[in-house]
Amino acid sequence: MSPSHDSESSPPAQSWAAILHLASRLTRPAGHPLTLEGSALTDFYYIEKGRLLISYASQNGRERAIISLNAGSVFNVSTALTGFDNPDSQYLCKEDTVLWRFPGRLLLSADFIRTYPELIVEIMQSMASRNLQMHESLSYTGPDTALVQLARWMQRCIDDHDSTELSPDMTQQELADRLGIHRATLVRCIHVLKERHIISKFTRHSLIVTDKDALRHLSEQ
Repeated sequence: MSPSHDSESSPPAQSWAAILHLASRLTRPAGHPLTLEGSALTDFYYIEKGRLLISYASQNGRERAIISLNAGSVFNVSTALTGFDNPDSQYLCKEDTVLWRFPGRLLLSADFIRTYPELIVEIMQSMASRNLQMHESLSYTGPDTALVQLARWMQRCIDDHDSTELSPDMTQQELADRLGIHRATLVRCIHVLKERHIISKFTRHSLIVTDKDALRHLSEQ
């Protein structure tokens, strides 16, 4: 489930504004694939505005684990630190996006770390959030049926937000990609949940769970 985001531009956080002179500013339109090649692979990036999707191809070449990053997030830190790149990763700007590209060598500089400790904490928090999203995505790629996978995702959402009325903030295709299933399969699963009166509504902006007990029972299979 994607965090809420503001499509309008806003100033970078104070901790980042202090080091923007060390970075180069990049702008990309919605729908634009972001390609990291050459020296760009070993740098790290701060998202000032917009939303970026990172997808990872599975071994069969079809399923993908999806990570959604919004304004304030940092990415490519692991590659900047280790020099290792995942050739199966793809980046797509879902909205008009403003990025700041920082030299990866900064993260290996003891002086930089001592000078900007709060910034390092933010980078660590961003990495932790991304790792949790990856863990969540991978948990949906097991042998369980698509219906159970969908139920587990919905259960996680209502547990995280303590509410049975939510805004998924993603298209059916994005959710299908995250679960590693075809969109047609997802549509059939949603129909089944409605027929069982477990949910009454499921759109990009609205998910209403009407039978929490039935959903939890299904998710625990």
